[in-house]
Amino acid sequence: MRARLFFYACLGIALFLGWRLCDVQAIKGARYAKEALEQRSDTVEVFARRGSILDRNGNVLVRSLPSESVYAVPREILDPNATAAKLERILGKLDSSTIAALHDRHLWFVWIARKVPHDVAARVRGSNLIGVDLKEEETGLRVDTAGRLASTIIGFVGTDENGLDGIEYAYDDVLRGRSGRVTLEADEFGRPIPFGRERVVSPAQPGLDVELTIDPYLQFIAERALAQQVSTFHALDGTAIVMDPRTGAILAMANLPNFDPNRFWKYSDAQRRDRAVMDAYEPGSTFKLVTAAAALESGKVTLASRFPAHDTLEIGGYTIHNAEDGFMAGTGGSETLEQIIEYSHNVGAAEVGLSIGGRALYAMERRAGFGAATDVGLPGENPGIVPPPSQWSGSSLATTAFGQGVSVTPLALTRYYCAIANGGLLMQPRIVRAVYDQQGNLLRRYDPHVVRRVFSQRTAAELRSFLRSVVLRGTGDPTAQIPGYATAGKTGTAQMVVAGNYRAGYYAASFIGMVPYPQPRYLVYVKVERPIGSYYGSVVAAPAFAAIARAAMLHAGVLPSFDVARRDR
Repeated sequence: MRARLFFYACLGIALFLGWRLCDVQAIKGARYAKEALEQRSDTVEVFARRGSILDRNGNVLVRSLPSESVYAVPREILDPNATAAKLERILGKLDSSTIAALHDRHLWFVWIARKVPHDVAARVRGSNLIGVDLKEEETGLRVDTAGRLASTIIGFVGTDENGLDGIEYAYDDVLRGRSGRVTLEADEFGRPIPFGRERVVSPAQPGLDVELTIDPYLQFIAERALAQQVSTFHALDGTAIVMDPRTGAILAMANLPNFDPNRFWKYSDAQRRDRAVMDAYEPGSTFKLVTAAAALESGKVTLASRFPAHDTLEIGGYTIHNAEDGFMAGTGGSETLEQIIEYSHNVGAAEVGLSIGGRALYAMERRAGFGAATDVGLPGENPGIVPPPSQWSGSSLATTAFGQGVSVTPLALTRYYCAIANGGLLMQPRIVRAVYDQQGNLLRRYDPHVVRRVFSQRTAAELRSFLRSVVLRGTGDPTAQIPGYATAGKTGTAQMVVAGNYRAGYYAASFIGMVPYPQPRYLVYVKVERPIGSYYGSVVAAPAFAAIARAAMLHAGVLPSFDVARRDR
């Protein structure tokens, strides 16, 4: 009887197990397999590789490379103190929260360092630390191959490769690309299981490459020449710009101080600032060419017109002085518009402004693009301040005529001088030249664009002749002269406004000029703020102009000509 009961019991168990096996494997097998796969599957975002930033020759300035980050599993670490000490020898000092996490035996995961350089990742991997490993990041490691070169233009990206400043920010939607999604089998740490199933939900689309107008050689020369003058005069900061006046292309745009985009977090906002587009200042004497253009275009002033030559002028309770730079006007006689520009007489410029009236001067300021952004496409551009005549005081017309009471950015002023150089056309400044896909196919080209005509070709030619006189006989002689090349330009020495008032000893020394004269190929601007020892544009800024302009001509394959020296005698 017992044997029979045992037999029936075993038979029942066998039938039950057989039924369960059939139920699990055959009837519900597909559903259970699906549920099991869902438990160990994970749909992850596949970040698209960020596009590169190129110079005008197609060489890479910035690119994204595959990156790895260091993480730890604290519960697997046998000796937290020894592990932390070894990591610090490789990665540098760890913060206190990270060290505390390494001692927490309940933690399964903690980041140690994100997106480390490849040589550092290799050292971590070679240390064979128990409980420490590396994880490949979905986003790449952004590498500026040129280092500090053009850093204030290029900008930088965050940990997730989102553009935070400069071109990286302005063209983030072009460079970033479009993320994809992939479903895969992964372990508890999110690591793919070898030979596991993987399904692409949507493919990632890499970002596009952005080609700049920047010439790397001219950018290097501009930064070096600017650094020389900033260092020599122990200045606060400086800016240099090289533009093609015919196309509006920015060939170089240097700012000091600058920074290393690969370690941007170590620098202050002031060091990362693009002063060429963000910092508006009172331009001083370089603005006299706006007054001269307004005078010539008004028809009230000709090359033969003469103005009283004095060193002081009382107007609206304000006394205007000429600079004590050796080019004083004296106490009598008269001078032409060309001589006022040549010797940079503030009183003479004020007399010109008073003769043509505020309406004519303000109209020229606006036609020249001042008081509005240039729309170069870089973030944080300052439009400057150009008050209308209705907001002027009794002395505003006179002081505006020589560059006080208005503020402009270095880029806006450079663009205006490009109009003088090219025959009167205000060009749209361009910093981006083209956009390409990852296969190198051209998708978009940014061609030269004329905004409007500022003044006639005749006026432009007369203004260029004024600037030539500045270099030959005026405030730009001899520092802005280059043996073998004909140059033309204007000095500027402007007192700076600090906390709403003009501060003694605070000056912006500048020089803006063109080469070669009379058909310029390059427009070069240099400004040095708060120099010590001298503050005249002819001494502080003009030598940098000469160095940049000479290098630009040689770079273009134009050799010096001895005929230039003979004609200038």
